[in-house]
Amino acid sequence: MKSPTGTSEGTTFPPDLERLGIAPGARIDIRDLDAMGKRHNFHVYLYFEEDLAKDSTLQEDLQEYCDIPDLERPFIRLDAFLRFATESDPLFVRRLDELPLVVEIVAYGEIGIREGKTTPYVKGVMPFLDELAMEELPDAS
Repeated sequence: MKSPTGTSEGTTFPPDLERLGIAPGARIDIRDLDAMGKRHNFHVYLYFEEDLAKDSTLQEDLQEYCDIPDLERPFIRLDAFLRFATESDPLFVRRLDELPLVVEIVAYGEIGIREGKTTPYVKGVMPFLDELAMEELPDAS
């Protein structure tokens, strides 16, 4: 898909990201994805709706939801999500040890951040609660 910035979004990823295991369909722990984004200078956008993630570009979504507060959109930057989750639940990071959130990678693109400047990004789909692998708790008796 071509975005209004002139940079395309799609399922072709740069070799540098593919070497990290970031490719279409890859499933990556949210914490690992955050660390890779920081280390390799790309943004990660988490989508809560698979169809939206696959059928539109990030630029289109940012334009469509520009009047909606960030935390109420069907997508959010990973760093903002982690910041909100940690502020809301100080034990959030520890809970991720017990029940990791694994994001499915769906697209790569670049978005304009300032005149003439772009930044790479990756789009991923968050699992629905019913898709999370839940282990049975041991019986207390």
